[in-house]
Amino acid sequence: MSSEAATPAMSVTTEDREGGKSTHLFVLIHGLWGSPNHMRTIERYIKESLPTTTDDEIATLKPASFRFWKTYDGLDLNSRKIITEIFYEIESLREKNGLTVTKISFIGYSLGGLLSRYVIGLLDELGFFDQVQPVFFSTFATPHVGVEFFRDNIFDNIANIVGPYLFGKSGGQLFLADKERVLVKMADHKGKFYQGLAKFRTHTLLANVRNDRTVAFFTSFITPYSPFDEFDLVKIKYLKSLPETKIAGKLVRPKIVDLARSHKLAHDDSKLFPGNLQEETPFVRKNKYARILVVVGLVMLIVPLWIPFILTTSTMVSVYSFVKVRIHRLPNVKEHWSRVINYVYKDKPMDPQDAEASQKQREKRKQLAQHESFKGDTSHITENAMEGMLYAEEHFLHRSKSSGSVIPEGDGSNEDSEGESYSNKTGTKDTQKDSNFQQIYLDSRSSTKLVEIDFKANDEVMQTKSPLLQDYSKITLFNKESELKLDEAKRFIMDSLNELNWIKIPVFLDVWNAHDGIVSRRGPKTNPKGAATIGVWVSILRNYLKEEGKDRGSQKIN
Repeated sequence: MSSEAATPAMSVTTEDREGGKSTHLFVLIHGLWGSPNHMRTIERYIKESLPTTTDDEIATLKPASFRFWKTYDGLDLNSRKIITEIFYEIESLREKNGLTVTKISFIGYSLGGLLSRYVIGLLDELGFFDQVQPVFFSTFATPHVGVEFFRDNIFDNIANIVGPYLFGKSGGQLFLADKERVLVKMADHKGKFYQGLAKFRTHTLLANVRNDRTVAFFTSFITPYSPFDEFDLVKIKYLKSLPETKIAGKLVRPKIVDLARSHKLAHDDSKLFPGNLQEETPFVRKNKYARILVVVGLVMLIVPLWIPFILTTSTMVSVYSFVKVRIHRLPNVKEHWSRVINYVYKDKPMDPQDAEASQKQREKRKQLAQHESFKGDTSHITENAMEGMLYAEEHFLHRSKSSGSVIPEGDGSNEDSEGESYSNKTGTKDTQKDSNFQQIYLDSRSSTKLVEIDFKANDEVMQTKSPLLQDYSKITLFNKESELKLDEAKRFIMDSLNELNWIKIPVFLDVWNAHDGIVSRRGPKTNPKGAATIGVWVSILRNYLKEEGKDRGSQKIN
């Protein structure tokens, strides 16, 4: 899907800047094996919730030049491709829509968070932020500290050895096994990557505490602690007073964990603990014997069929990727940026080749949004098989008796284990009468809105809760028992990044694949808990934009 500005009905009056309306561009970057479609739910929330909070026009861009197997090509090549798309879109917004990009934000998912940081460093080196104001930086389940398996067993040991070579150049960078040590370089205070990142007004991350077998909690939360490994001994508490969201006719409460109230159970208490179950927990999740049957079935299918496919396909793609990266001509982003400045910010004629290329980029993104490809199918199969293999390994090695649903399905009712009021009905009378609920996210099949959310209530709650998500200095779960033995490089990355002022949001989704669910990758109807949590995150953005508008208004008065 090509990026589009918010529709006039959703936006308010915008200021003119050098002949074009002032525009805030949100760049949404997907992860390993992914495609732009993975960011659709987040994009919908941004486009349908932010325009009423700012005088700027809201535009979005989901880069499509590095999808599927191309994600193996490493941070540098893919980041330059992304920058090229950003520049073309800035030109297109001016030419086709009469909009001038004056602000930019980055939303990265999984590997996309690392790509965002790399892109930011390259842009800072170009002087991009002298012209365009950096605002929001957010990541969802991103391995900021790299990838490593810490269990002392044969699977984890093999994974740490094979991993750097199994996912192309990106694999080496993720496992900190590349010669350049890119992730370490990106955390250097003196370098362009860190200095560029520090220029953003807000830094927000969301991390799965459980059921994310692709990106562990410690690396996405940027912490040396891993307190949820013995999940049967941890009582999860949720952030209080979070408003419900109505999704596909059912009420869902966001699943943000309150780490200050969550705690480890005493041995005697753990014997009676039913587990951290959420609403409509499926039968397989509750029943031990059914769970064993599913795990055995997964192993019987994965071992003889999927593991050879994964190893063969991923190895072939990795070899091809290594060769391609060596011979591929890098886009000249410096020259392109000079042309963007001349046309967009100095009102000089647009380069004809750029005009043609930018239009083709938009058409290509639109086409890809409607029709993916065989490459996309095979990369998705690889990702799903990898997830199944990690799940089976987790349960066979007795990491946990109850780590989440073992079948992919949506969650419906809202019976909270905390005893908070939930409803599995289609909505209460008060909810139906509440004029503050805003309908968003059009279902293309039924032409009805899937999501009803009270942004006003969410905004008010997050105004008070945000400080709680910034101070994790006194968390009882973060102790010597849960501390990981990180090497010097990972410690450096962690300490450096934690000097930034983060809003850190821990999320618990009791589903098969929380890595998928945290961005509601398959849509709100299939991933309702993730979709409800995204609504809380977007309120952090809304509150900032409203405060910025107030400050701007007071400055005009003065």
